[in-house]
Parts: sequence; C-alpha cells; structure tokens
Amino acid sequence: MKILSRIALAAIAALLLTACGGNESTYQYKTQYLPVQLVGSEKWSILDVNSGEVVAKDAFTNAPSPIVDGMFYVMNDDGSYDYYDVSAPTTPVAGHFGSVTSFSDDGVAVCSRVGGQLCVIDRKGQVVKELPKEVSQCSMFSRGMAAIQNDHGEWGYINTSGDTIVPATYSSANLFLYNDYAVVISTSQPSDSALTFTVIDKSGKVMYNASTATYQPLQPYYINGVLPAVKGDSLVCLSPEGKEVANPIDDQEKVQKGGYNDFSRTPSGDYIVVKDKKTGLVDKDNKTLIPIKHDNLLDINGERLIAVDGDTYQIVDRTGQPVGNVKFENAHVSEDNPFAARGYIDTDLAAAALMMMFEEDGACGATAHTTLMDMNSMVSTDARMYAGSNTLIIPQGPYIIQYVFDRDVATANADSTAASFNYDAKVNRVIISMNLNHCPATTEEAITKKIESRLGTKGFVLARDGIFCSDYLSALTMGYDQGIMSLIYYMHFNESVPQPRNKRS
Repeated sequence: MKILSRIALAAIAALLLTACGGNESTYQYKTQYLPVQLVGSEKWSILDVNSGEVVAKDAFTNAPSPIVDGMFYVMNDDGSYDYYDVSAPTTPVAGHFGSVTSFSDDGVAVCSRVGGQLCVIDRKGQVVKELPKEVSQCSMFSRGMAAIQNDHGEWGYINTSGDTIVPATYSSANLFLYNDYAVVISTSQPSDSALTFTVIDKSGKVMYNASTATYQPLQPYYINGVLPAVKGDSLVCLSPEGKEVANPIDDQEKVQKGGYNDFSRTPSGDYIVVKDKKTGLVDKDNKTLIPIKHDNLLDINGERLIAVDGDTYQIVDRTGQPVGNVKFENAHVSEDNPFAARGYIDTDLAAAALMMMFEEDGACGATAHTTLMDMNSMVSTDARMYAGSNTLIIPQGPYIIQYVFDRDVATANADSTAASFNYDAKVNRVIISMNLNHCPATTEEAITKKIESRLGTKGFVLARDGIFCSDYLSALTMGYDQGIMSLIYYMHFNESVPQPRNKRS
C-alpha cells in the first residue's frame, strides 16, 4: 500500500486548518480581491472584499483564479491562459500559455507555452528564467520556493530566480507554505506499508527523518512551528527538530462546552460554529462575534467572511456587518493550478509512469478487496463532506486519481447535521486522468498507443472495443476527450465500458 500512503500525504496539502494550528495569521496569502458571479449574471466579476465594491463587472466568461497580490489568470475559450493585473483587469499582462500557476506574494509565477519549456515570469510578464529542459513540472511559489520535478519523477526546489536550491533527489515534495520547513518523501521502509518522510529547511538541510510507521502526518507542512501527526491512537505535534511538543492552540475547551452540533477553527483563531443548521462565529472564549443565523460562513482573510443565506452570498466583517451591498451567487476561492507542466512530455516516460500505477490485481494501491476502512487515512474526519458521493478524488502531481466505490462513501442522517462513513464500501474502479492541453494535440493518442502495445507485459489482453482483460478478470480501458486523457481500471471485467477517443477541436 505504499502508493496509498504517498497519495494520502500529498492530498492533505489542500487543507488550510490543522489540529495543531496557531493563533497568529495562518493564511497562505491575504485575500483582498475575490472572483464572483453577481446575482443574475453568468459572467465573472472581481469584488474588493475590503471595500465591498466591484472593480471589474461581468468582465470574464471563465472564472478568474484566486487573486494574489493583485495578479490572476483566466482560461481562454481555446484552453490557453492569460495573466492579468487587477489594476487593469481587462487587459492581459501576458498570455496564451498552455500551463500556469498562480502568482505568489513573491511577485513571480511559473508557466509554459504549448511545446515550450517551463519558465519563471514576473508581474510584467517578463521571463525571469527559463527552467532546464529536464524540469517536467513546477509548483507555484510559496515563501520564495517552488517544488520542481524532473523527467525521472524526482523532486527538488528552486528559488524565485529560477536557481536550483535543493537538487531533485526526493520521490515527492511539498510546498513551504506557512513556515520555512517542508515535508518530503525520501525512501520506503522495509515494511511495505511504511514510508520515510524527511523534514528539510529552505536550504535543503535535513532537520530529521521519521517513518510513517511511527508518525502519520496529518498534512505535509509545518504551521506555526509544528507538524501534527497521528502516533498510535494519539495526536501529537512535532517540532522542526522532530521532538514531540505541546499543542500550541489547546483552546477548544470553552467552545466545546457551547453545545454546538459542529465547530471548526479558522486560520485566524476564531471558530465557525453550527447549531440547528445555522452558522455563526465565536472567538476562542466562546464570545459571539457573528450570531448563529446564516446558512454558512467562509472565512477568507481573518477580517472578512462570506455569509451564505439561501443561494445568495455577501461579504461581512468579523462582527457580521455587511461590507457594501453587493450580492453574488458564486465565488472562486480555491486554487486550480498549483502546478504548471512543461509544454511537452516524453511520451515513453509518461506511458511507463502510468503503467507503474496498475497491476493485474489492482491500481494505485487498491484491489477488489479494498474497502474504505483500508483507505481511511485519505479522508477528512468530517463525513458530511462525502455524503451522497461514491468517489474519493485525490490530486497526485499531474494526475487526478478517483477511487470509485460500490456505494456512497458516507451517508447523511435525516436532517443532514451529521453523517457516517460506510467503511465497508469497496473500490470497484480507479480512474487516473491528466490534462494534456499544455502539450501538442497528438500527445494523448501517442501515450495511449504505447500503453496498449505494452499491456501484455502486465498480463492484459484485448477483449473487445478497446477493453483489456487480465486473468484476475479485472479490466483496463483508455480514452481521451478535449485534451483530457483517462485510464480506467475496473476491478470486475463485466462492469467495464469502452471510452471515447476524441481528438481536440
């Protein structure tokens, strides 16, 4: 199950909150501008959350990315991306990139053109440095560092000048998000279920090594000086030197006594609380900041929140007072492209990498006997997040891996105030997909043909309509549509269906 452990560690990078968070600001970046869809509009506008004013009304057909330090990108109708500055929000700074990341507070981003190499650009769209040809993908910058991967799947780090600071020697790497430490995966232990993880600083110095057999990190980054991890049946916090230290925020006791149906800590140290299907905000002493009256609240920068009532959203301050009078129906607050990919790939290496993700009896660590209980380290503790869905979606570098179960992952109770996991649900298929729109239009067809020509070495033979079968009666099929290539592994051949193969328009 080494693949499951590695994926689980990478997947939790998306979490903003931790069980060992701190009281100071723990936002990756401060949000001043927010992409929104105004009530009654299908187009996207930009809202200044500090003033409550719209600075670009109905300016975009596609959703702008999160806006960092005034910079953002928007996808064009042809699948390419343009960068914009919020000071002139309708005029591209630079454009027609095939792959992009968001800008960071460091004032740089990473992008590539179709068929071209990755490069670091500044706020004016000027190339700071073109990255070496062997760099196949690069993360967005955070705290002056970005993670890079080479053609052999090894990871390292560069600085904002594009210079390599940590050579690519690790099997996986995570961002320097909130502190100057990052968690990387180095090697597997003799036990098939354990990995060695390493904590490094921004110079690449190894702070310590540990095994997931002892510590299972809840997230692959430090926040406020600690790394939360599961040790046996307990939650512990690890210092940058790997020592167990006290939880720096052990302040939930008063909130727990509030009798809430649910509560969650915001990065700023307040608590969003739920009672009788309504939501409010309290501080760590359980003092009411926003009365429990909204359908939902989303903290966006510590001083501003999105209040949800019915289908309408509005910006409110920390006391619940409206900021401006703009109402909207949708907002884009999550990151789409934390990684940019080089504008071409080695199709032989890509085919080989995909083939390493499956065997005759299973794919990505799952077999026909794998249950949700076997994969519980990959899910959040809040079962409500999964109620009504039979799929776990796990980003893994350039891939999106979907574990599809034979029933819903979780079931909500009658009034949806709680849910329970269906731990006996079994995986019945695994979908591995990747976006190849940053590559020449023939790429997905070339990878598919190379995998098909080698499937015999994995014990698969063509059965019908592009579906390959193994002696385990599992099945494999591949397809692509508009630049998205998908490989679907079926645990049971009789459930398999062929995929379309549509070239890009």
